Amino acid sequence: MEKINLVALILFILFISLYLGKLLLLYRKNKINANVLGKGKKNKKIKLIERLVKIATFLWGFAWVIESILGDKIDEYIPYLYTNAIVRWIGIVIIFIGVIIFGVAAFSMRTSWRVGIDKNTKTELVTDGIYRYSRNPAFLGFDTMFTGIFIVFPNLITLGTMIISMISIHLLILQEEKHLIESFGDGYRIYKGNTSRYI
Repeated sequence: MEKINLVALILFILFISLYLGKLLLLYRKNKINANVLGKGKKNKKIKLIERLVKIATFLWGFAWVIESILGDKIDEYIPYLYTNAIVRWIGIVIIFIGVIIFGVAAFSMRTSWRVGIDKNTKTELVTDGIYRYSRNPAFLGFDTMFTGIFIVFPNLITLGTMIISMISIHLLILQEEKHLIESFGDGYRIYKGNTSRYI
């Protein structure tokens, strides 16, 4: 395994550890089941988008792991669009930045963090910390990671998973914004007017 592939795999393990760690922490400390993606009573459009997000992010994570482990072998059948080592290492830095953004965002949400739209639990509107600069920093972290993976493993598979994942996340954000307006009314409208969707 090349050094760059090993670093990419370590970053995946770091990301999964942050993600699962946050879910576990919320459940153990607060008895909150924060993974509500595709679960609960929601309208058909939200459920469809959440399922799309689930499939897209699974495919992206699968591509990340497989490319990290078998990148050289995959390259024989699905060639890289370029092979510049410096650009690929820049991609590693971009992935790392995305993991950090995601981690800071998830932990800054405290007990309000959810995976998916939670129609059953009242949460707090978080507008401080990293949320002063972006309404969706966790999703910004995801998009940054998607981009980094494509730069490190630049083939049609990672390009496709990046595009599908970014589109599905954006569609989820649009639904989440409607939910937040319903939940927080003018408080969210003011926040939305003062803070960018992404950055």
